[in-house]
Amino acid sequence: MDSFRPDRLGCYGYARALTPNIDRLAREGVLFSKAYSTAAWTNASLVSMLTGLYPGVHGVERRGQSVPEALVTALEVLSKAGYYVPEINYLFPMPNYRNLGFTPDSCRDVPKFLAACRDTTFFAWYHFHGPHLPYNPPEKFLKKFLSGKKPSGKAVQAVQANILMPRGEFRFSPEEQKFVGALYDGEVAAQDEELGQVLEALDSLGLREHTIVILSADHGEELFDHGWLGHASTSFSGTLFEELIHIPLIVSWPGRLPEGKRVEELVQAVDLIPNLFELLGLELKVPCQGKSFLGLMRGEKVKEGARQTIFCETSVCGYQCPDSLEPDWLRCVRTERFKLVESIAPGENPRYALYDLQTDPGELHDAARRFPLETERLKGLLLAQVFENRSLRSAITAAQALDSARAGLNGLFQGLSRLEVIFPEEGEVVTYLSREGKVPVSWTGPAAGEYLVEYEVGQGKYHLKGSFQVKGNSQTFGPFNPVFWRALPLYNPWSFRVMPRGKPELASAWRNFKFE
Repeated sequence: MDSFRPDRLGCYGYARALTPNIDRLAREGVLFSKAYSTAAWTNASLVSMLTGLYPGVHGVERRGQSVPEALVTALEVLSKAGYYVPEINYLFPMPNYRNLGFTPDSCRDVPKFLAACRDTTFFAWYHFHGPHLPYNPPEKFLKKFLSGKKPSGKAVQAVQANILMPRGEFRFSPEEQKFVGALYDGEVAAQDEELGQVLEALDSLGLREHTIVILSADHGEELFDHGWLGHASTSFSGTLFEELIHIPLIVSWPGRLPEGKRVEELVQAVDLIPNLFELLGLELKVPCQGKSFLGLMRGEKVKEGARQTIFCETSVCGYQCPDSLEPDWLRCVRTERFKLVESIAPGENPRYALYDLQTDPGELHDAARRFPLETERLKGLLLAQVFENRSLRSAITAAQALDSARAGLNGLFQGLSRLEVIFPEEGEVVTYLSREGKVPVSWTGPAAGEYLVEYEVGQGKYHLKGSFQVKGNSQTFGPFNPVFWRALPLYNPWSFRVMPRGKPELASAWRNFKFE
């Protein structure tokens, strides 16, 4: 689930009855009270979840980056072991999710996928859009969770309409903040209802006892805990406070795992892959920084199953960070009691803040002066993790360079004239119905070639500029669901060009189009 705070779920102690389906899943499985993401924005954290590697290793730290082709991933191992690993997400084929080991599939509806693949051994990953900004739940949930007169200010209107809410853009009164919290609750309730349809499909198809169900999130969401709302990619000023990195985690497998169990030890998103492999009895012979928590789920008193620390790193602007600038960067290391946050601005020395979560759970006071020895100890742990990440990353990129040299693909472009974009046409207006929620893009050039796509879209706070690499002379983005599609026109106009990798002189002319 996107932007999903555990403290809004009944099974995590929320008094409001929002999530009967998630609460049922928790009763049937194991709930982790201290599960953590690896970043404060979507793609970096989800790739960590799917690879068992921190962002500094898998390399997805900005929107145009991909996992190196030279990295053999856990999902590729699952495929070789006989599991169908389909692309059923609307997120594909964004550059951040390439080279992970997924197989193309046309289905984007989870219950329909389950019905079609009920006799298949599969690993199906779906990322629900959840309560991501804008907070504008269906009418029935508005009526259920909102009482009294709706605030009429521009701030609340923006929350219900905008994907991006840069920090400080509006001022929210206490009444408006409360209303925004109720909007978020409505989104959570709507997401729970959608999940209920998936659980119902598992039950009706007779798959429940044969299926491991894991529910988690990419990150949390700030709801004025520290003065604003959203997360790195929406606020342009992300943090690593608890409301953004603390995530729900529930693992259920009826008859094979305990039911109604609660695990209080620290675990992290990178631990999911090794845990899954141990559950399936498969050997994980790929780079992985996570550790299985199966022993914790089964109630075994083994210290090896408990994490002593969790590590997170993020740019402050997430998906919105411009490719041309080095963004401010945050890292943290957290123990049961303390959290050390490192803030790095380009050209400046790092700054540190220590929070005593035992006495200051809201992370409002820097306790570094009170605990100087703990501060230095955590600095050492953080530095050691950074060095480990850089070492693993260097080994992967060295293998990538060797593979590229062996491939010798540059000869494909000898004698080639300037590329031309085939679709979309210049000035085209792309609508949801005309393309069934898909955006096919194609250009001239060898199908086996490697290309660089440069793009510039939007204006003002919706302006994005950058590039990403592509294999082949076409890509299809989507299909997107109608809710997600409504965000695309916000980034009008759209403009891109394509060039063979390493040959900018053969770049196509810029192609311009827009969405409705």
